[in-house]
Amino acid sequence: MSERPSTERTHGRTVDGRGGGLTPRRIYRTAASLVAELRDRSRVLFAVALLDLALAVLFTALLAVDGRTLLGRNVWTKPWKFAVSIAVFTATLAWLLPSLSLRTRTERAVTRVVAGAMLVEITLISAQAARGVPSHFNAATTLDTAVFAVMGATITLSTLAVAYALWRTVLDPPPVALAYRWGLWLGLLVFVAASFEGGLMAARGSHAVDVPADAPGLPLLNWSLTGGDLRIAHFLGLHALQVLPLTGYLAARTRRLSSRGALSVVGAVGVLYSALVTAAFVLAMRGIPLLSALSAVQSLPASVLRSSFLPSLSTVFGASFLLVAPFWALMILAPRRDLTGRVLDSRLVAAPAAALYVLLLLPQVATVAGGVLSPSLSGMTTLLATDAGATLAWVHFLAFDLLVGRWILLDGRRRDLSPLVLSPVLLATLLFGPAGVVGYWLVRTVITERVG
Repeated sequence: MSERPSTERTHGRTVDGRGGGLTPRRIYRTAASLVAELRDRSRVLFAVALLDLALAVLFTALLAVDGRTLLGRNVWTKPWKFAVSIAVFTATLAWLLPSLSLRTRTERAVTRVVAGAMLVEITLISAQAARGVPSHFNAATTLDTAVFAVMGATITLSTLAVAYALWRTVLDPPPVALAYRWGLWLGLLVFVAASFEGGLMAARGSHAVDVPADAPGLPLLNWSLTGGDLRIAHFLGLHALQVLPLTGYLAARTRRLSSRGALSVVGAVGVLYSALVTAAFVLAMRGIPLLSALSAVQSLPASVLRSSFLPSLSTVFGASFLLVAPFWALMILAPRRDLTGRVLDSRLVAAPAAALYVLLLLPQVATVAGGVLSPSLSGMTTLLATDAGATLAWVHFLAFDLLVGRWILLDGRRRDLSPLVLSPVLLATLLFGPAGVVGYWLVRTVITERVG
């Protein structure tokens, strides 16, 4: 496989740089070439995407002639949205799968699972719309319960197939530009996480938080105007599959950017996009409608201090470990992998946790400074007895323990220590901090003396 994705070859055929600007004929040829290449990349997924586009056209006509409503909206609104969404998803996956350099058998299996799942999904949603009953969160009859269960199973299978493709491509990285590779990885990762968020909606029995499911919503999208809506984070997360790989591809093609610079762009966009998805999820879980949150942002800085807008300290405490968990997983589960070495080679791995620590420190910097300059057991007990103090201390541990774990990993790799040595020591460092460091020093000393 070439260093660049095949869209570059298509681009080179149609935009030849001879001037003249875009003409209708050139636009048509470019579009036709892209469609032809999409078909050649995965005929099965291309066929599913084409079928769903045709269904979207049919549902558009039905919206005009069928006046039945369900939860205040036309019965064909949901099938139309899902047909468009599935078309975009399968077309995107058809384009990206060859870039992952999976084994032929694996790529074929992922293709068949996703294609089959999407066909079952759109069939059941359309059938329920024709019956005039909800397709989601509907347990009114045995049939409705079975339909929703089958839909959940097919979506789970599809998500697991994509997750497996991601796992295989992390173990065996594709030979494409580094920025594009990370765009693929991040896009697939956020997509999988957002897909499983659908399981949370199913477990809750609704996408709505603190409001009825038929509460007033935005036109077309129907996102709630009066309460939390988990579909927003779900929507944003799913479209990471388009945004982040495209960012990586464009960054890799930008001549003014070095390989490291392009990778930094992808990382920054990935962090910002993930933060956007997370913020949408937190707002929904707190029952805050999207427009209210946007209005609060427009009136900063006064509203940023409102506790109803910011996540609670308990939420921050629970989510903070996610800032370091991926790095610990790489170090403990795959300490000798090239990917682990490349990722942990940068000191910036602790930057997200350190940034969160600074944000938590600012409101209580005077208290912390006083406690450090004039330490006492009673003063430290008082500080740690508060939610803010305990969260601050926890994030402090997360940031510094990760840096210590990184040092152990890199030192152990330089000394060519076995994963059977590194993994337990790193796990002990994660769980017990300094005890893990002492353990590593002892193990390293014993091994060094034996080798000597």
